[in-house]
Amino acid sequence: MMTLRALDEAHLRLLYANQMRRDFPESELKPLESILALRGRGEYDALAAYDDGMFVAYAMVYRPKDGRTLLLDYLAVEPDMRGRGAGQALLSALRRHYAGRAECLMIECERPKAAPDEAQARRRIRFYEHAGAQMTNVRVWLFEVEYSILVLPCGGDGMLAQQDWAGEILGLYRQMLTPQAYARNVRLIRG
Repeated sequence: MMTLRALDEAHLRLLYANQMRRDFPESELKPLESILALRGRGEYDALAAYDDGMFVAYAMVYRPKDGRTLLLDYLAVEPDMRGRGAGQALLSALRRHYAGRAECLMIECERPKAAPDEAQARRRIRFYEHAGAQMTNVRVWLFEVEYSILVLPCGGDGMLAQQDWAGEILGLYRQMLTPQAYARNVRLIRG
């Protein structure tokens, strides 16, 4: 069974310099200092996933102190472990980890019709849906990328109660970002 371990600052710095820079385009990476500041406020979890003692994946989760809705900020599986179920196991481990403390994880997936690689964007959405995530009707423009928003329940597999998902995701962004960054880089897409 996959286990999660919180990363200390030194290991987070190494992960950011090596794996995160490898796994995400520069345009999608928050500055490390922003991640460390959120972590320092107790609002950001940097989690390494291990299977039989071997590092296989990682996830970064924004966890506001007063919220029951979390944001899955980053998730990646080591290249040699991809396609072997490690990603699904990581999502299951995250659900167990946050069960009882959070209602759901919100997930941003690049909207296929707006993505540079439409097929890859569709595969990502299917990956999350296979794990139990549900597509919302919310789309956001965030730092020049258009995202569809999914929700992954943390407690059970049933449908989440109808919520104002647009309000939830915008609220998370307002808490994570400075007012200036929010005003310049976040927009709800209607229609």
